[in-house]
Amino acid sequence: MNKKSALRRIVACLLVLSMVFSWLPPDVFAASMTDIRVGLTSFYKDKPTIKITTTKIGMGYSIHDQYKCEVEFTSRNGFTLQVAKGSYFILDQKFSNYSEALVVAKKIEQLGVKAYPASIYRNTYQVYVGGESTTTEMERIRERLVTNTAYSYQGPYADNGHRLILLGENVTLLIDGKTKAAYPQFKAISLNSTKVATMDLGARQYRGRIEVGRYGKSGLTAVNIINLESYLYSVVPSEMVSSWPIESLKAQAVCARSYAMSKTSYGTDSNILVPYKITDTTKHQSYKGYGAETTRTTHAVKETKGYAVTYKNKVICAYYSSTSGGRTESSFNVWGSRAPYLQGVVDEYESEPEKGPWVIAMTKSELSKKLANAGIGVGNVTNVTVVSVTNSGRVSKLKVFGEDQSRIIEKEKIRSVLDLYSTKFKIVKSGQNSDEVVALGSNGMTKVDLSNSYVLDGNGKTKKLGNTSNRIYIVKSSGNLTPFIKEAPESEDIYYFVGQGFGHGVGMSQSGAKGLAKNGYSYKKILQYYFKGCSIQKIY
Repeated sequence: MNKKSALRRIVACLLVLSMVFSWLPPDVFAASMTDIRVGLTSFYKDKPTIKITTTKIGMGYSIHDQYKCEVEFTSRNGFTLQVAKGSYFILDQKFSNYSEALVVAKKIEQLGVKAYPASIYRNTYQVYVGGESTTTEMERIRERLVTNTAYSYQGPYADNGHRLILLGENVTLLIDGKTKAAYPQFKAISLNSTKVATMDLGARQYRGRIEVGRYGKSGLTAVNIINLESYLYSVVPSEMVSSWPIESLKAQAVCARSYAMSKTSYGTDSNILVPYKITDTTKHQSYKGYGAETTRTTHAVKETKGYAVTYKNKVICAYYSSTSGGRTESSFNVWGSRAPYLQGVVDEYESEPEKGPWVIAMTKSELSKKLANAGIGVGNVTNVTVVSVTNSGRVSKLKVFGEDQSRIIEKEKIRSVLDLYSTKFKIVKSGQNSDEVVALGSNGMTKVDLSNSYVLDGNGKTKKLGNTSNRIYIVKSSGNLTPFIKEAPESEDIYYFVGQGFGHGVGMSQSGAKGLAKNGYSYKKILQYYFKGCSIQKIY
């Protein structure tokens, strides 16, 4: 075969394939490379029941990223999913649809035993009989099956950690995710009050589909299968104030898109071992569902559709946090991993921090309890000191002394263990010498007059400092940035953790992005300000 003939055949095949896929019904389209799975762990993790208040839903499986709705259910009061407990006999006969399995289940129920049509996989149903937890009850069921039916069966099979039951008006369906390592997914057939198809789980509504599974646990967890752009409609307003400048919202949209693209694997199929790689919490990205969406943030997402932050043509994990406190941090100083584009930068435009200077008073007993809860027990705490700080002023090593032993806590673990807003803090103790603020001028170092400074008092209220005769402690004073000044505690049993910033401090500062946008920076320039050496590229 010559090269021209081979080329013609390839072109012909491609044309045929394009025609085939163009005629596939919408529910059978392969998932695009922007479909992701999000664990809805804020409200729907390890629950005995999960309620779907949407009254008309479709159910189907996603296989090789192709979702097909195979059965529809209607229930005026919605649906309830609950854990399926106990053991079951499983009839050998398989059915191609729910209705056929339901007929057989109802026949068996006439024997005075519980029987359920059970969804195993796409167009594959069986009948499960039982659900009892004692050997005596299961033997009673076995006798009735043997004596009164001609059905062959296997079992009984004890709880496998993957069975649940869907209940609704005239709807009963057992779901077993173990057999094919897959759970079905539910989609809304009816529209909500704003004419959008959403799955309503009570506390929140969601675009896309909902999968509910046990994933080997005792309770139920919900997973949202959703297009990345639709997901961002909710993430951006959940992470940033919608009234902020539009260019900062666009920067947030690109950051969130890049983060999701780098953190989650694309695809829609169930995975009973790893059901999701990102959650709806601040551990990953805050995601509050359809109800959080706003017009301005949706516009920001649409205006940046497909754009991501890249380094050497590879999408990066574009980290961000609320407030840097004047300087962002290197990823190495937080997590121990180096990245040339995640280095600290001076955040000179963070003039309106979302989280202002803060103080957390902590007694020695409270500190002891926090350490013990984190598995870092030292006995009763006797002292705590800062061992080292980074160039951005964040504490990288903290030493805690106790009656039993002393321990070093490092990097981001400091923030999580002590439940602090950031690691950019200073510890103020009773009896410390006060700090002085000096400025370098043409005549050398001179003491700064703080009488016109605004400070945080012992009750957390902002007030004018005025008389500076009291002993004061400065966490930061730089240019026109508000210094944090706090009087020392009187009791030796109390420590003041006083600081600035909110979050890990790596990557983009959301407060800084707001300030940059107010100063005329485009979203691309904002991102390149924080992610040095990176490009903003359209990926899809």
